Amino acid sequence: MATSRIRLPLLDWPMLAVSVALLVIGLATVYSATTVPGAHQGLWIKQFGWMVLAVGAAWVATTFHYRAHDPLAYPLYGISLVLLVAVLVLGSSAFGARRWLDLGPIRFQPSEIAKIATVFVLARRFSDPRLDLHRFKHWFPALLVALVPFALVAREPDLGTSLAFPVILVVMYFWAGMPWQTLALALSPAVTLVLAFVLDPRHPGFWLLIGGGLAALLVVTRPGRLLLIAAVAMHLAVGLGTPVVKSKLHDYQLRRVETFLNPDQDPQGAGYQIIQSRIAIGSGGITGKGWLKGTQKALSFLPMRHTDFIFAVVGEERGLIGALTVVILYAVLILRGFRLAAVARNGFASLLACGLVTALFYQVMVNVLMTIGWAPVTGLPLPLLSYGGTALIVNCVQIGLLQNVALRRQEY
Repeated sequence: MATSRIRLPLLDWPMLAVSVALLVIGLATVYSATTVPGAHQGLWIKQFGWMVLAVGAAWVATTFHYRAHDPLAYPLYGISLVLLVAVLVLGSSAFGARRWLDLGPIRFQPSEIAKIATVFVLARRFSDPRLDLHRFKHWFPALLVALVPFALVAREPDLGTSLAFPVILVVMYFWAGMPWQTLALALSPAVTLVLAFVLDPRHPGFWLLIGGGLAALLVVTRPGRLLLIAAVAMHLAVGLGTPVVKSKLHDYQLRRVETFLNPDQDPQGAGYQIIQSRIAIGSGGITGKGWLKGTQKALSFLPMRHTDFIFAVVGEERGLIGALTVVILYAVLILRGFRLAAVARNGFASLLACGLVTALFYQVMVNVLMTIGWAPVTGLPLPLLSYGGTALIVNCVQIGLLQNVALRRQEY
């Protein structure tokens, strides 16, 4: 007698399981974080509504073949740039930044849409079989693709989100097969950028240091003439332009960097958020104070507890065990995403998965490190946990697109 077996779709079930777990933990934590009388009460109901929409969006992203999205890559990218420009002109402001667009009852952040659009465009470019990443003219256009939204988002200003674009670009460069010598040369201006913030570019010693390092790198990498000229030009532009950019930074941005280096210098001002976050996490101990029993949260000491600092609520109420559980769930999600990128037979699908999971990894890493005081406060929400409609829907769409690749990972 023949037995029939139920064949499940080729979804990445571990990824799906941890994503659902994070959504449930997020809703429970938003509920706990907004139970303080007079402070955001009832937001968990809105979050539940956003979650339903986000799951629906993830299902749509999973259903349609990823190649159906391919022709929409450049139009979506163009629309996202128009929306980013519109934010600078018509966007609503909050906390010193202009990041949202209001369309009637809908309020959203175009920067979240721009990340997915940029990943699609880069995946399309890098999957071209004629691409030769040894050559400057082949990898430089991709740099422009990432730098345009980076500049627009940084202008809002939203430095935390803007840095996601170069991070995505670098990882996708590597995944597409760029030689490490070329990649090292392309990344070297970032070192000049950091040194220009720390040292004085007007001092001759700065340029001696930069020139010596660049000369050593050029000896190792031996680039072509065009790449050599481009590298020198980028270092000069970064070295000369950084003081100008630094002088135009908002006061709160400079305070965030200073607070990151020494939060105790202004415990009632710029350092308040980090200090209270550390207190909340530390007070949770091993097992936590229990759900709804966090005192830092209940007494309203912990700011932005339902959005940027939601991980601190997890640490206070669930303790080290709960915080590690959340970190492990994210680790599984990220590792499964990179595994999909590795096993996908189609080049576009592999690059798409790589870019999407890199965007998720960057956001998780920055938010968690910010919460424990190991990174400056940036205002990045924690994916799938923090309150917010745009970010939640975009994160779920990212998961849906990864599942789309999983369903068709055997296709060429």
